[in-house]
Amino acid sequence: MPKITVVITTYNLEPFIGRCLDELLYQTFDDYNILIFDDCSTDNTSDILKSYISLHPERMRAVFLPENLGSPSKTRNTALDSGKIDGEYVIFLDGDDSIEPDFLKVLYELARENDSEISICAYDRVEAETERRLCVEMLGFPVIVDLPSNDDTLAFINGSLWNKLIKTSVIEDTRIPNFRVGEDLCFLQMLYQKCNRIAFTERILIHYHTRGNSVISNTQPEDIYAFASELIKLHGETSDVKMSATLELLAFVHIGISMAIRAKDNPAISMRQHLKWTYGYFADNFGVFKSSRFLKFRALRRHKAKGYALWICLLLYRLHLFWVFIFLYQAFRKISRRDIKF
Repeated sequence: MPKITVVITTYNLEPFIGRCLDELLYQTFDDYNILIFDDCSTDNTSDILKSYISLHPERMRAVFLPENLGSPSKTRNTALDSGKIDGEYVIFLDGDDSIEPDFLKVLYELARENDSEISICAYDRVEAETERRLCVEMLGFPVIVDLPSNDDTLAFINGSLWNKLIKTSVIEDTRIPNFRVGEDLCFLQMLYQKCNRIAFTERILIHYHTRGNSVISNTQPEDIYAFASELIKLHGETSDVKMSATLELLAFVHIGISMAIRAKDNPAISMRQHLKWTYGYFADNFGVFKSSRFLKFRALRRHKAKGYALWICLLLYRLHLFWVFIFLYQAFRKISRRDIKF
């Protein structure tokens, strides 16, 4: 049994998949295999994969799906259901991001040395067309967080799978919800409730490339609504007070702020209607967070600039003036050509 199985889901990644595989094949860590699920690509992705597998059959396997499943979550769940993930740990990568040569080694040693079920690294977001760094994320975390957490740490962990090495046995029958934005975050929240410890490194080991035609840049209302509903479901299912407060903070950060920003980026969405829906969502399900322990000023201020920004956003929502933040954020992003990740 290998120490790590790297799962890659691909769909029409012809310009990027070769670099991804090269970077994996030249890792400083050796005890791993690569499992690829191709979601019926229509470009030359499948041919590229077959070429690499013919050269590295001991390291790589691929499953070529006969029909397109239509979403990364379905493809990853197919991988989870396949019985082909045989590593002690698993990591899910996108086929168009870039990793450091010691990506697997550092995450594996971090997990083993700290007896953690999940190990997490820092990353940066890079503009694909220019290679310009937009921001660096996942800094300032303690090396170890024992679970259940006594504070709001879990709410500030990024919601993607590609910078997290996960002990395979923790996953069991947990599966990724079937929508296209926030699905990984919800999956991770379910996993955290099954873990005893997670570990962090501030080493930037993966570079996330942003593109104008990505799912993030073309977020649809139905995906926002599905994400919002899943957070309500998770909130209703937990009996842990601190986890409940964490999910309330997550709902505000992701539905209230991140999804509003994405909605603004989609010209087909009416921001007036979207913000009206968002306020109703908070009022109906969270009482606009008036009793949420992790959305009190004294709790948020320990996060310094980000915490103060969240407090201001909360006040603007309560005053029905959140459009002011959207306007200022868009102006900042346009003038500085930088991004802030909430």
